[in-house]
Amino acid sequence: MKELEEFVDKARKTFDDLPFISDYLNKNLKHKELVGTYLYNQTLIIQKLEFECREAGLTKDIPEIEIQKQLDEAWKAEWPYEAEDVSKPWVQPSMMFATQNWAEHIDEIKSKRHKLIAHLYATHSEIMINQGTSVLKERLTQKFEEFYKEHKDEMLEEIKVSWDMRNSMAHDLEAHKEHMEEILPRIALFKIAAQEIMEDKSGLNDMSGGAKDETEDMKVRAELMKNAVTVREAEVKDLPEEYQQLVKDDIAQEAEKKKLEEREMKKAMAEGKVRTQ
Repeated sequence: MKELEEFVDKARKTFDDLPFISDYLNKNLKHKELVGTYLYNQTLIIQKLEFECREAGLTKDIPEIEIQKQLDEAWKAEWPYEAEDVSKPWVQPSMMFATQNWAEHIDEIKSKRHKLIAHLYATHSEIMINQGTSVLKERLTQKFEEFYKEHKDEMLEEIKVSWDMRNSMAHDLEAHKEHMEEILPRIALFKIAAQEIMEDKSGLNDMSGGAKDETEDMKVRAELMKNAVTVREAEVKDLPEEYQQLVKDDIAQEAEKKKLEEREMKKAMAEGKVRTQ
């Protein structure tokens, strides 16, 4: 196990030093969405891995090792949108590309019990170290060692794969963080502007500079309100009554325009006028 322990020590340090993980560990992530997204992606992998290990009978004698329920609760606690209120639009956290690749890899090796337990050991032993649950880690290590004696090279390779996947996820999350740090402030500003329009704080009704076209004013407000509905910062039923139909019409027109563009694109592709990659 010495070779394994030396590898894990180095891998852990490399992982902890990655920009996104360093920010997470030091509580330097600016937006709560990023914390929730990280935990959500962890949850997806743990759910898949624990399911396959359970199906393979690997955790039959240590069911308490499963943590997917706790992780599911953890990401929802960090997600700033209302997951349980079915009356409101649901915004799902993003699944990283690396997470999908990781889950697909687990699916590919699910018939190899020694490879599954290697991945379970790689993920859960780290979580148990962080949580200080030494008893469970010992039981997991015992299960791991049962297979490690006969499949050392293959299992060590799978543990390396697990850490590679983990690093790839962290890189994806760093790119996601940069995107969110750019887009979330814009959404916040837009939300304020839309709210001011709905509350008539924008000055659009200020008549001191002369009469304005009321119809045009309403169209401007309706457009902003439609955008607020589109990004799920507002709901049509909560808009001022006189604007609700205008917003519905705008949304319907936009949807029809999109359908028309899609039909034209498909037609052009069928006629060979558009080159696909």
